[in-house]
Amino acid sequence: MPAVRSTPGDLLSYLEAHLSAEDTPLSGPLRDVQVPLLRRGWRHRHTHTLTWYHHPAPGGPLLFHTGATFGQQAFLGYHPATHTGLVALATRRGRTCRVIGTAYELLYALADEQRCEPARSRQASAGWWNAVTRG
Repeated sequence: MPAVRSTPGDLLSYLEAHLSAEDTPLSGPLRDVQVPLLRRGWRHRHTHTLTWYHHPAPGGPLLFHTGATFGQQAFLGYHPATHTGLVALATRRGRTCRVIGTAYELLYALADEQRCEPARSRQASAGWWNAVTRG
């Protein structure tokens, strides 16, 4: 089965390219992969683009993708309208890893927070990140 092998820095760079597509020579293709192409599931609620799951959210869609191997799990998602993005990686044991659901809920909450109060939420997010990275 094919897999993408990358570092957390690679994933963040990839996400940053999608969040700032206008600043790159690949702006056309990066915008093209945000266009919904397929609807599936009950009442066709699940929308997919060429590379992303596409879910409705306040202010515009959330785009995300997940992946897993036997020992790791990954989530990469963003909300183009608020330029909010999230990469989450975890080591998983068995089938009980909750990183995907937790990351999705966090991205949804951050995007909604950014939409409601952009300046204050950026400060809060930066403070949260500093607290996490400093231990």
